[in-house]
Amino acid sequence: MKKLEDIPKNNPFSVPDGYFDKLPGIIQARISASAPEKQARPYFRYALQYALPVIGIIIVALIYLTPKESENYNDILATVSTEQLAAYLADSDITTEDILESGELDDESADAIEAEVYFNDIDLEDLSEFDL
Repeated sequence: MKKLEDIPKNNPFSVPDGYFDKLPGIIQARISASAPEKQARPYFRYALQYALPVIGIIIVALIYLTPKESENYNDILATVSTEQLAAYLADSDITTEDILESGELDDESADAIEAEVYFNDIDLEDLSEFDL
């Protein structure tokens, strides 16, 4: 068995003359030649990745959840029969004053309602002076 001291100590590698003198210039040339491309700003990537899908979902929800032009409250109320509306109002604790305070009623509509409610069953010619 050989001992370590018996192995000759010579350098098996060889380097060309002036290699280490030229090495910094070679490295610098490689670095400047392959300059990295300008990186995109990260917030733009996050905007595309997270914000745009959220905005898209909100827009779709607004389109499908908003009432259509033809669906206003008067059209919906017109589908309810007068008997059903009268039964609902009779069962609820809503007073006439509450209804009049919550809604806007023009003079013409108020007169038509008053005439229908109070004077339908009464013939004014049959009333005596004392009834007025």
